[in-house]
Amino acid sequence: MKAAPSSPWLSEWAAALGATLRAYPTLLRIYWARTLEYRVQILIWILSGAVPLVMLAVWLSLAQEGPVGSFDAGTFVSYYLTAIFLRRMTGVWIIWDLSRDIRTGGLSARLLRPLHPLHYDLARTLASRPLQALLVGPPIALALWLYPGRQLDLSALNLLRVAAATGMALLLEFFFQYAIGLTAFWTSQAVAFHEVWFFIKALGSGYVIPLALMPEGVRRLLDWTPFPMMLSFPLEMLLGRLSPEQVAQGFLVQGLWLLFAVLLVAGLWRQGIRRYEAFGA
Repeated sequence: MKAAPSSPWLSEWAAALGATLRAYPTLLRIYWARTLEYRVQILIWILSGAVPLVMLAVWLSLAQEGPVGSFDAGTFVSYYLTAIFLRRMTGVWIIWDLSRDIRTGGLSARLLRPLHPLHYDLARTLASRPLQALLVGPPIALALWLYPGRQLDLSALNLLRVAAATGMALLLEFFFQYAIGLTAFWTSQAVAFHEVWFFIKALGSGYVIPLALMPEGVRRLLDWTPFPMMLSFPLEMLLGRLSPEQVAQGFLVQGLWLLFAVLLVAGLWRQGIRRYEAFGA
């Protein structure tokens, strides 16, 4: 008995997906080379992220009189130094280029390339991670190793889970920022929207203040947002502050938010590109 022929659209979709995946190694090599050209700029970005160090100094002064909630001095040091590293691993800076290309018509040239413009932006984002890890990781690791009160779960299994959660957090940040950038199809205020988003995310992700030290009502409200999944989840996992049940729930929530973000980008792109082409940009 002969097997039923596969659906034509399914075959075409599988072929397109295969071609896209085969292109990624080349894209990553290209953008890795470009990243090395801008290593000084990346270093400036890294040095500009001094907010956690300022907050660390504040909390350490308070912790001299005793623990603050469930945080002692060692926990604060581990938290904020790790936050700096994870922020570099999950940060995305594509909205300015995306918004500019849409508003000025530069997107037209990108549409002529063989892959969707999103893939080039994603490859550029991924390619910059190794250099940032090399610049930020060693000094932070040394500082944590020298500090006697550090509190980290460095078991192999937990490090794998943290790496997976950090990768998911990076994708969440990328797709949500891409969605904000796509609003440039309708408004010139896309970057302004991102500034508001960044401010809320800095607070809601635990980058400025640990979520465990926030009022219960605020924490419950943030549970309905993607912000804790973008930093606090892998961060608290690395500190060993999450139970296996909380880890499993966190990955599930990350996956659901990522699915939402991907669908949001797909919908905005579909509607926005129609508007873009209708105006002949």
